[in-house]
Amino acid sequence: MTARANPLARSGSAIVSQARLLKHWTRELLALREDEIVSVNEIACVQPDCPPKETVILVLSASGKTRQFSIHQALLDIERDDIVRAVAANPP
Repeated sequence: MTARANPLARSGSAIVSQARLLKHWTRELLALREDEIVSVNEIACVQPDCPPKETVILVLSASGKTRQFSIHQALLDIERDDIVRAVAANPP
């Protein structure tokens, strides 16, 4: 049996590349240390009047403090300015 690719699926390499870029921008904007972790995930948005996809960026520090930035867009649609706005809207 041969596996068939889903013709409607998004390119995995494009998603990985974009996630890396979002992590880089987040590290840069927040001046994070190497021991701080940045996680980027695209999830289904279940809030009323919300686009179907939401991207959540988590910043985990060694001290256990966590910051979360939610951007109501698909991961592949996010630009640097979207992260700038999310950071500005959620000060520490």
